[in-house]
Amino acid sequence: MQGVTLLPLHGGRAPRWLFERMTRLSGLIAEAMIDEYGERGFIGKLSDPNWLQALSCAIGYDWHSSGTTTVTIAALKEALNYRTDVFIAGGKGRMGTSTTEQIAQGCEFLSTQREADRFTSISKSIAKIDSGLVYNSVGIYHHAFVFSRDGHWCVVQQGMMGEDNGYAVRFQVMGDSVNEHDIANETNNAVSSDAGGKSADLTYAANAKARDATLALVNEDLGRLLGNGKTLVMPARHAIAPDVDLSKNAIAALRAASDMQLSSYQELLGVRGIGARTLRSLAIISSLVYETQIYERDPITYAYNLGGKDGVPYMINKHDYDSVVGAMSEIVKGSAVSGDEMKKALRRLGSDLVRAYGGRRPAPTS
Repeated sequence: MQGVTLLPLHGGRAPRWLFERMTRLSGLIAEAMIDEYGERGFIGKLSDPNWLQALSCAIGYDWHSSGTTTVTIAALKEALNYRTDVFIAGGKGRMGTSTTEQIAQGCEFLSTQREADRFTSISKSIAKIDSGLVYNSVGIYHHAFVFSRDGHWCVVQQGMMGEDNGYAVRFQVMGDSVNEHDIANETNNAVSSDAGGKSADLTYAANAKARDATLALVNEDLGRLLGNGKTLVMPARHAIAPDVDLSKNAIAALRAASDMQLSSYQELLGVRGIGARTLRSLAIISSLVYETQIYERDPITYAYNLGGKDGVPYMINKHDYDSVVGAMSEIVKGSAVSGDEMKKALRRLGSDLVRAYGGRRPAPTS
């Protein structure tokens, strides 16, 4: 299962005095959650956009900005790694690019080295799925792979939503809800935002034939795809494929992939040199060669977004905000966090709620 949250891009960073307190409080809450619900339960909560948003509010970060993802995960990482049975690899920027090395380090600490290759493969596949299959142009700049000693995992990552859009898009994936043998099928669930628009979402279940056709094209009909290396050889009707772009490097990668005789679409995702543009080009070409259809859908079908206190992108939805308050209540239920710290966290969340409604508390929902 995957959730997505669109958040406005805000500049700046958390001051050290705040980040240190966020680390301490998020660690206490996380340890209380692990004690109450187990490692699997805590990792499941991290994949829930409502819960992660509530946690960010509780520990004091700007509740609706893109930093709720990057700063909150960074605080949890500092609090949990090498201290608990939950480990967070990756993060923002350079940290994200070193996810593979950090997965290996975490597995060594947790004495689960046998899982390192599996986790690395999943991490790379999810990153490529979100950057290449769901939207036409999302540049991932934050990737965190969270895993536990008992083998459970989730991914929290974030990317830029197109050029000059002003929003980041957050992806949250819970491992227990993903078929690791068909990881590109319906990866997205609870996808959200106020801004809509159809996309050739290749994770859509209706596009299973398009994914199969792409694999067949690479394994069986590469000559038909490449022609002389520049010209696409289409069926008898001579259809022209729009938006197709296969670079020399992509063609070389496709030849290598064809030699491998890949057994699954997920293996194709793992081939070095085959990126987002190539995957979409392959889908378009295969749809013409095999006369399959690529279906579109709005990746943000399942709306989740609290909105903004200033009405941007739209005014806050009371029902959604109440669900965040409920999630916050669940965080503190039975928590071992000290009374003073927890009172401050709840007061902070309450002040966000008041500001969001222009000084008026929302009416209770039935």
